[in-house]
Amino acid sequence: MLAEPVDPLIPQCLIGVDEDGHLHLMIAIGDDAVKLPPELEAVVVQVIDANGNYLDVYAKAHYEMIFTPIVNQIFAGVAVQGRKPIDAVVQTIEEFRGALRPLKPDLSLAEQIGLFGELWVLQNVLIPSIGPRACYLWSGPDSERHDFMGAAVHIEVKSTTRSEDRHEISRIDQLRAPAGKKLLLASIQLERSEGGEKTLVNLIDEITASLGLDGKAVDAFEMRLAKMGWHDGLRQSGALRRFNLRDALFFDVEGSFPRLPDDYVPPRGIVAIRYTIDVSSRSVVDRDEIDGLVKLM
Repeated sequence: MLAEPVDPLIPQCLIGVDEDGHLHLMIAIGDDAVKLPPELEAVVVQVIDANGNYLDVYAKAHYEMIFTPIVNQIFAGVAVQGRKPIDAVVQTIEEFRGALRPLKPDLSLAEQIGLFGELWVLQNVLIPSIGPRACYLWSGPDSERHDFMGAAVHIEVKSTTRSEDRHEISRIDQLRAPAGKKLLLASIQLERSEGGEKTLVNLIDEITASLGLDGKAVDAFEMRLAKMGWHDGLRQSGALRRFNLRDALFFDVEGSFPRLPDDYVPPRGIVAIRYTIDVSSRSVVDRDEIDGLVKLM
């Protein structure tokens, strides 16, 4: 990272840019214990060790219009008003949050559960088999019939925190395979826990790392995340939930699989149907077969 003092007379405050283009304000804090504030939109606060402990406030370069006034106010609080760095940061973040937070609300629990399942399948099933191209097959954010759509195979992802292996189907045609294509149902069963191993942040960071230097795939992934309601301000949101994976099962949607018949036509005047399926007695598709089918996507 390239960093230099904001003011030569105040060496404890540094401003810099890292190799990814993120903008940073770093304030030396010694050994003081600090309680980090929740993130403001895309402005992240963390403690780092850079030849001493620093309170690091950073954001992506394209948030400079938000980041600059935040940095100016924090710096004034520390350098001019003599406030403790963490106090200046917390108050500044809170003031800006009040104005900006309503623009991008938190994801609901149901939205987090659904997004978690789709991201888990992307990271643990599609990317290992077909690489960054998997991001372009993620069609759930575009409200398509199925969450992943390939040339020969579609995958519909259903996630639940229930103890029962049941899922709600929200479209008449959601369990219909397109002509000449195979449809798989991914049943992602989660346990919601305060001590859970993963949040959406963990999965998003893992996927981004898996995409490596493929900038186009990263852009496609981030664009689809935004359509799902995700924004960087959620990284430290108090509404972000933690989950453990209880099980991940895949089913071939064909034959006697529980669903409405392909030729089913609802009575006149019925414009939407929701129903619940139980997959506890269905045979699962093994991982080798899944990997082979994903390569056909």
